[in-house]
Amino acid sequence: MEYEKGDTLELTLHGFSPDGRTVGRSAEGMTVFVQGGIPEQRVLVRLTAVKKRLGEAEIVKVLDNAPEERPAPCPHASVCGGCPWQSLPYPGQLSWKRRIVEDALRRIGRLDIPEGFVRPVLHVESPEGAAEWHTRNKMEFAFAAGPDGKTRLGLRSRASRSVVEVTDCQLQTPRTMVVLSALRDLCERFDLHAAPAEQTRGRQNGKKQKFSQSVRQSDILRFAVIREPGDGGCLVELITLPSPQESRTIRKLGEKLIAGAWGVTGFVHSTRAASSPIAYGEETSFTLGTTSITETLQLQERSVTFRLGHSSFFQVNSRAAELLYNTAARLSSELFDSTDAIWGRQCWDIYCGVGGLALTMAPHFKTVYGLEVVPQAIELAQDNAEAAGTDTTFTFEAGDAATLERSFKRFGAPDLLVTDPPRAGMDERTVQAILKHRPPRLVLVSCNPATLARDLALLETAYTIRAVQPVDLFPQTPHIETVVTLARKEN
Repeated sequence: MEYEKGDTLELTLHGFSPDGRTVGRSAEGMTVFVQGGIPEQRVLVRLTAVKKRLGEAEIVKVLDNAPEERPAPCPHASVCGGCPWQSLPYPGQLSWKRRIVEDALRRIGRLDIPEGFVRPVLHVESPEGAAEWHTRNKMEFAFAAGPDGKTRLGLRSRASRSVVEVTDCQLQTPRTMVVLSALRDLCERFDLHAAPAEQTRGRQNGKKQKFSQSVRQSDILRFAVIREPGDGGCLVELITLPSPQESRTIRKLGEKLIAGAWGVTGFVHSTRAASSPIAYGEETSFTLGTTSITETLQLQERSVTFRLGHSSFFQVNSRAAELLYNTAARLSSELFDSTDAIWGRQCWDIYCGVGGLALTMAPHFKTVYGLEVVPQAIELAQDNAEAAGTDTTFTFEAGDAATLERSFKRFGAPDLLVTDPPRAGMDERTVQAILKHRPPRLVLVSCNPATLARDLALLETAYTIRAVQPVDLFPQTPHIETVVTLARKEN
């Protein structure tokens, strides 16, 4: 039977793909990747794309539940796209995440990974058990107009750009939900509305319009970012279209938010003109209150405080970040023969951000070099290193990891090179520079098993994989962090 886009069919889901989609197979043998669902469910799906013997689909209805399925605790679980694994008990989540890493290494990287070589997933424990709820210190919310024309503030719905008005997210703290409700009410009170959808903004009857003709003056709201750092406080960033005429109104809103009883300590108004749906401001219009935030982690048996800007990248699960960084250090120690506190002369942290891995490794090296493409992150990394007060000499530089060859020419190869790239993985030029200069030890930290497998396949010609350790920073989702250590092949 030949299938077309829009056709429906029944499937039994049997596993997960490396990107977290469930996988089923039609009666005719076509593999179908499904958004949502858990293994062993019997589902009715609608095809959204068909390519030869592969299909993509969305769930129309769950016909039979999986044997281990549990009721989703979140009231928004059936419509929100934020955390699709809520109905899968947490031990099952950890088991499947390990399998996702294994499958990616074998199928995408074509690596010969022995059974059991990928270690069981590490996760944070609390006095009550596994810490699987209320774990995030940051959430990015979106504004959008609902079917009734009223502005919604919440999270994207499953398989759609529409917005679910979230009131009780189980990944955030209760205070975040209170602040979100207050912000929603204040936007309505000050007559501020969602910006037009990207596909319709500025057009009518297929013709481009001037901004003033296409939207109301107050149709500017795009995103709200709420951060609750572990060291206390609550920072709200409101991201809008550029709108100087509404700046005074937004300032009044920010003042009300800080003055209220919701615990908000800082407010930032940022603007974003680019139509891409990314919750990141291009320019900062103004700030109110305390906008510098800090996170203190226990790293290598010492307290390390990271100062962050309002738009700084930092792991959204503070306690799990602590576990991730310490795991990277522990596995790194296994690459060195010495039992001394100092493992080597120099460590490099590529894609170093505000210095998380650099400061974790610092006690064990005389010098640490960090490379990061975002200049503001480099400034914060330098400040954080100075505040840490170690005897290590730090050098942080702003630059693209693709130019790593220049660093090798200037400094030679380090004793240990650590990389923590974005989801796209390492740039090909970065990998080629590593293969050319062959530092003796590598630690790869990755948030994407697929690109990790690709990078490891390239590095395997010169390196032996010593350990693969998944660490769960994102309960209730298919996302997984993985730490991999590699030692140079001496032949």
